[in-house]
Amino acid sequence: MYNLKKLAVLSVIFLTTACATNIHRNETDADPYENFNRKVFNFNDSVYENIFFPVAKGYRAITNQPIRDRVNSFVANVDEPISAVNHLLQLEPLPALKNVARFVINTTLGLAGTFDVAQGWGIKPDVTGFNQTMASWCVADGPYIVLPFIGGRSVRGTVGLTVDTFSDPIFLATYNDANVYDKVNYPYAVIKYTAKAENYMDLYNDFKKNSVDFYATMRSAYLQNQKNLKCRFAPEETTASYDFDFDEEWEE
Repeated sequence: MYNLKKLAVLSVIFLTTACATNIHRNETDADPYENFNRKVFNFNDSVYENIFFPVAKGYRAITNQPIRDRVNSFVANVDEPISAVNHLLQLEPLPALKNVARFVINTTLGLAGTFDVAQGWGIKPDVTGFNQTMASWCVADGPYIVLPFIGGRSVRGTVGLTVDTFSDPIFLATYNDANVYDKVNYPYAVIKYTAKAENYMDLYNDFKKNSVDFYATMRSAYLQNQKNLKCRFAPEETTASYDFDFDEEWEE
């Protein structure tokens, strides 16, 4: 089983490394491994088209939109504590309290989160994650890489995804018990990622249909999104300041 202490140490290392504001680089400069990335991208496209999306189409065929809305709401509710913790790490206590309130209200009154009662009460979703947390503390995004099955991410985005995955409340609640873990996590993962594939499928196909260079289009969309993540807690400069008054007249 994955050692959570090692994961926590890794997170601290990334948060305390040289905190530099993200540089809005040329997209090709941000993608130094393009040749390799394109090969992985083509592999992923084949997996999506031949495995993930057919499953998503089957899911869509045997359900209706109200049922899919309930599943999407349930998955989003499970992720509320992740957003709460990351809002705290971003020094945003009020959004964190809203995440907690949404989780409590929707888990109880919303039938385990299958209904978003909190939004009806004016408490709107405010989703964030560890990638946004690192960005707010000015951790540079690093080069663009394409991960098998997952897709394009910056190095920072990859670390953020890893931390968020192992911060999942269902994972944390079950990882010490192998029997419970197998019975709960695997079915939940199937439900979660089937729902995500169904939500993502149409947009993906639209991008693919209307792109001259599909890889470049997807890369551009991701990098543009990363540019919107603001560095808010840059360390103060500690360079010594010297004030020389050259106009001062010296008398012998």
